[in-house]
Amino acid sequence: MSINPRTATSSASQSNDLRVRRTRKWLQDALIGLMKEKPFQDIQITELTARAQVSRPAFYLHFVSKEDLLLSHVDVIFDEFHAEISREITRGNIDRKRFSIMLFQYWERYAETLQMVIQAENPDILLERLKEYVGILMKEVAAKARRPPIDPRLQEFIVGYVAGGAYMLLTQWISNKMPFTSEQMGLLFYDLTGPCENIQLAR
Repeated sequence: MSINPRTATSSASQSNDLRVRRTRKWLQDALIGLMKEKPFQDIQITELTARAQVSRPAFYLHFVSKEDLLLSHVDVIFDEFHAEISREITRGNIDRKRFSIMLFQYWERYAETLQMVIQAENPDILLERLKEYVGILMKEVAAKARRPPIDPRLQEFIVGYVAGGAYMLLTQWISNKMPFTSEQMGLLFYDLTGPCENIQLAR
């Protein structure tokens, strides 16, 4: 019986991808489990690998540090949020108010994870990712709306301002046990960042 090399290669690749995703998920779950038991700073790589039942070399095959592992978990959440917003933008449903509310609804869903990221005392993990995704989404919105390009240097300031505001609101909201609803927080963020929409149109 002959084997189609293309099919064989594809099957091997899919199997490989599945193993990679599975190993990463085991390590992410192990980290979150350990973070519920002790401070992030006290977690050792040997504990992570033992909890995930993977070898130490396997850990370093996927991540360079436990900070990198934590960041990968944050990325999963941001990727889900970005995918949902991108679908809306592609359909032409550009509604900044709705997007603002969705941001807080998403993180309300993952409030426990966000609280652990805050407690890890590594704010750059969340802030840098916020800046990255805000920049991507602003470009996608501008492209779909056919807005004229602006000076990239100005864009950098706008992204920093919007991401910084989102970071402060999210972390304070979660740290204070969410005294307001996600919709209220989204509307607050929408009102506070409103002027940026006009700057986007400036040359």
